[in-house]
Amino acid sequence: MIVIRVLLAPISRTLPMLLFAASLALCAMHVAWAEDPVPVSGLGPALGAPPLTALSSSALQSNTAPAVQPYRIGGGDTLQVQVFGEPTLSGQFPVDDAGQLDFPLIGAVTVAGLSTTEAGDLLRSRLMPGYLLNPNITVSVADYHSQSVQVLGAIARPGVYYLRGPTTVLQILGEAGGLSRDGIDAVKISHGGQGDPGTVVPYDQLLATGAGAIMVTSGDVVSVPQSLLTVMGQVGKPGEVTFREGLTISQAIAAAGGASPGADLARVYILRGDKRIRVSLRKILSGKAIDVLVQVGDRIFVGESIV
Repeated sequence: MIVIRVLLAPISRTLPMLLFAASLALCAMHVAWAEDPVPVSGLGPALGAPPLTALSSSALQSNTAPAVQPYRIGGGDTLQVQVFGEPTLSGQFPVDDAGQLDFPLIGAVTVAGLSTTEAGDLLRSRLMPGYLLNPNITVSVADYHSQSVQVLGAIARPGVYYLRGPTTVLQILGEAGGLSRDGIDAVKISHGGQGDPGTVVPYDQLLATGAGAIMVTSGDVVSVPQSLLTVMGQVGKPGEVTFREGLTISQAIAAAGGASPGADLARVYILRGDKRIRVSLRKILSGKAIDVLVQVGDRIFVGESIV
């Protein structure tokens, strides 16, 4: 018994120290694990690491903004050329129909189809051998007059407009003064080629679905057809009336100046294709009949009183 107690005495004194050292080692391993997790083969991400998110190529493409194409110079444009330190070489230079400008010292230079940066580099390369040493040249467009788009129809300022760079349908319509909602169902973009049916964009989709971001190019025709109907007979201003959704026959007649004193309010007709629909405007105005909705292309005839 004495021998056993003697042998166990050193162990009993060192065991607490061994346990303390082991706990410190475990703590250190835990800290190292958190700072630098080790991946386990076949189990995906490292334990303790945040989960990885896979991005498809389409998702990456959707987050990449398309490159903006620079404006291309054409015949009819006027360029502003600035050669620093050389006022006699600076100024405005028109581009002729052949796509060339006449520049001092070097003569005709073809710039059609170039961007302003490329045109500046071309002038610089032509001036360096024998004329100027490393000239600093900037080129900008002073007057855009080469890439035309026609805007026609129900627009505030119809006419020909010149592109100043990448331009959408909404932007060219805004430049032409914008359009009103009444009587407009769609906008058509024709690209000028024979047999090209063009692109028709419903009015409601111009903003709602981003369809208004369609780009227009030189030679395009943007037309805004207006939906109309005709009011004839005994009204103040016979002629065409702008159609809008929910338009009734009494509203259409009011838009045409109202019924004249000699009108027979019981003999009002809607001519729709090969149909002839009789309507009593008298009953509608007295609340005894429902106000009839009209359609695009209807012809309304207000009869004359025989009394």
